[in-house]
Parts: sequence; C-alpha cells; structure tokens
Amino acid sequence: MAGLGLIKSLAEKERELLARLEAAKEEAALLLKKAEEEAGLILSRAEEEARALEERYRAEEKAKAEAILAEARVRAEEEAKRIKSEAAPRLSALVDELIREVLP
Repeated sequence: MAGLGLIKSLAEKERELLARLEAAKEEAALLLKKAEEEAGLILSRAEEEARALEERYRAEEKAKAEAILAEARVRAEEEAKRIKSEAAPRLSALVDELIREVLP
C-alpha cells in the first residue's frame, strides 16, 4: 500500500511541475511578446530620429551650398565689374584709334 501512496504522491508532484512549467512557458511567451513590442518601439524611434537627422543634415548642406553659390555669384559679379572697369578705358582708346584710322 505504501507503494501506491508513493506513486500517487509522485504523480501529484508531476502534475504540479507540469502546471508550473506551463505557467512558466506562458509567462516567458508574454515576456517575449512584451520585449518584441518594446524593441519595435525602440526601432521606430530610432528610425524617426535617423530621418530627422537626415532631414536636418540635408537642410544644413543645402544652406551651405546656397551660401557658397551666393558668395561665388557675388565674387563673379565683382570680377566682371572689375574687368569691365579695367577694359573700358582700353576699349575707348581702341575705338578712338580705330576712328582716327578710318576717318582721317
């Protein structure tokens, strides 16, 4: 009879352990789901931050390029004015000389 009691006791312990194992599996599944959700949120935030940084970088690069272009235009205009002012007296002298040669 003692053997039957031992078998019942072992069977009871086995059921308890199986129940605990099942509960642990369910808890692990819930924890995994929660971790996956948190990872998804973290990834989402990281992607948003990356997009924001990229937009900011592009805006900064565009502003820098526009500033360089504006500066180059100003320098080109200044150079053109300088060349015109230097060429004007020479051109006038050449025109005068040409007129003297053509119209004696």
